[in-house]
Amino acid sequence: MANYWRIYVLVFSLFIAVFCASDFFTIRQSISSKPSKPFVHVQRFFGGTNQEVAVHIISGEEKGPALLIFAGIHGDEAGGYLTAERYADVKIKKGTLIVVPRLNLPAVVKGKRQGLGGDMNRLFHLPENHNTSPDSKVVDLAKTLIKRADYVLNLHQGSGFYSPTWISPKRNPSRWGQCNVIDALIFDLPNGDKLELASFAEKIAYRSNSKIRDKKFHFQVNNTNTASNTSLHKEQRRSLTYYALYKQHKHALAFEATKNCTLPQAIAFLTIAINSIMEEVGIQSENLPATDPLTIRKELREKKLEM
Repeated sequence: MANYWRIYVLVFSLFIAVFCASDFFTIRQSISSKPSKPFVHVQRFFGGTNQEVAVHIISGEEKGPALLIFAGIHGDEAGGYLTAERYADVKIKKGTLIVVPRLNLPAVVKGKRQGLGGDMNRLFHLPENHNTSPDSKVVDLAKTLIKRADYVLNLHQGSGFYSPTWISPKRNPSRWGQCNVIDALIFDLPNGDKLELASFAEKIAYRSNSKIRDKKFHFQVNNTNTASNTSLHKEQRRSLTYYALYKQHKHALAFEATKNCTLPQAIAFLTIAINSIMEEVGIQSENLPATDPLTIRKELREKKLEM
């Protein structure tokens, strides 16, 4: 009887191994932005640790681009990760969404900007497969996902309101709220083509602003001109979007909702912006999240998350 039990355990173990390998292969194919049938999957990395990362992959039946949404890289920007989580259950008809709501779980749990290894958004210059930071494995995972996406988006919340000119202490070039952040106006690709990042970000801002009645909350395009010697934001050379653009040649940008509003409002603004980028790149969904702050407040209360 003992021998039969050993054989059963061996066969079962082999079945699990084959199933997992097949599942991983399917996930890799879904991220390739060429789905052949509707696909929904949640892959959890580093499970059982305080750095667990959930990756939601939703593909439609019709082929289309892959949009990768990161949030929670800074734990004190709740509007970002609460917005991203709203897209984990959407039904995609065309294209693929890859959603990572809480990339930096230790920072989110603490409600602080930094996680285990400092500011995670300043670690993307580090070489891959080198344990130079407690967050290295999470950053490596993010880089792997970036390589398989067509468009990369990082959700944030910033103080005040960005403006290209000085208007007031809360609305000026040094503020980050309500802007689409890009690292360059135009990026020259090795094959001679160009990524028109400024034009892309302007189109998304136009779509977003057409749905925001109060003009003081309209999105502006903030070009940090990161690679330039005259850039005021050279620290961004270590950021996620800079890596995505300069190392992987992806359309990459960050959406910054202001912290000078209620949490439901911030989620509404970021939801409008995500819906706008999906429209712009041609990803189609059956059930985009609502953009009404009152509806969002109700959602938060039901989940006991309102702050």
